[in-house]
Amino acid sequence: MAIADSGSWHATLEAMGDAPGKQRCHDALTPAAGPVCVTGASGFIALHLVQQLLEKEYTVVATVRSTSDVAKLQPLLDLQKKFGNEKLRLVGGVDCLKPETFVAAVDGCVGVFHTASPFHFNSQDPLSDLVAPAEQGTLGCLEACQKVGTVKRVIITSSFASIFNPGSYPWDYTYSSKDWNKVSHPDDQGKFPEPVPAHGYRYSKIVAEKAAWDFCASPDCPFDIAAVNPPMVVGHNYNKPQSAGDLNTSSAQVMSILMGQKGTMPNSIGWVDVADVAGAHITVYEKPDAGGRRFLCAADEVPTWTEIAKLLKELYPNAPVDTAAPATGEGVRMILDTSDLKNLGFSFTPLRDTLKAQCDSLLNLGFAKL
Repeated sequence: MAIADSGSWHATLEAMGDAPGKQRCHDALTPAAGPVCVTGASGFIALHLVQQLLEKEYTVVATVRSTSDVAKLQPLLDLQKKFGNEKLRLVGGVDCLKPETFVAAVDGCVGVFHTASPFHFNSQDPLSDLVAPAEQGTLGCLEACQKVGTVKRVIITSSFASIFNPGSYPWDYTYSSKDWNKVSHPDDQGKFPEPVPAHGYRYSKIVAEKAAWDFCASPDCPFDIAAVNPPMVVGHNYNKPQSAGDLNTSSAQVMSILMGQKGTMPNSIGWVDVADVAGAHITVYEKPDAGGRRFLCAADEVPTWTEIAKLLKELYPNAPVDTAAPATGEGVRMILDTSDLKNLGFSFTPLRDTLKAQCDSLLNLGFAKL
């Protein structure tokens, strides 16, 4: 998907702002309204979401691509054992590249949380590896929701990647839900700017989120959507990766700093607790006026990378953390305006607590050794 006219692409994104959709559901959705579906349910965020939904007494349908990987499935099986088969139903074979597989999972559901999407910075062919499955999976899920006719609201797990404008906006810019990433896209030859893997991932999130808003703009779409846009998501790992190489990207980033494998970088990025991301999904599902809107979801603190390293060293004095500022200087911090979520009554976990939960998970999994 090349961008023939970057000017019109920029203008289209700019015009979408923080409320790109229509509110169609005016009811306060609750567990009593009916079952909800979580796609990609074995993922880092999704496991927290499934657990929180069950704790709030929702009936949950959880989708996975395969039921053959028992180790990956185990956290969901444990939740099923705790809450019962009637409260948590697992549906296998649901694949982002096979849109028809979503229908059986969302049939009868009132709410759908679409979390399934690839996230890594390793691809040199992001159009095929990341963009296509992210877009097709989102559209396949929404088409299934329209087909079954029971869904009132869909929550899309988007990303700060579709908000952030690296290299274009100043590092101390104040980002909010209204901002869109207008930097990360291919040129008219289909070539991404460097670094290709990072911009390719960001573009996949932009395209998937925009596809969702475009889909729901149709007059015959019976439900509304809301998008949750977190930056670096870290915290307790309910998922049980078999090796450090299987860690989600954000958790792996923290481990590389904790173990001294990665030095500090200039400037900053946003962070958020995975449990808060899950909670934000539920908040925007339940609050009627969240429909048609997107929500930047980030912790109140936005430390520089040097401050992150120093905080990890404080928490784990024996860890070989490199706390030296970059040769070019510590840099500046961006500002993240999360007032849209806070106005819904949402609050965030202190980042210190989040980083401790993340590192304790890495230690308990045996990936980090001090």
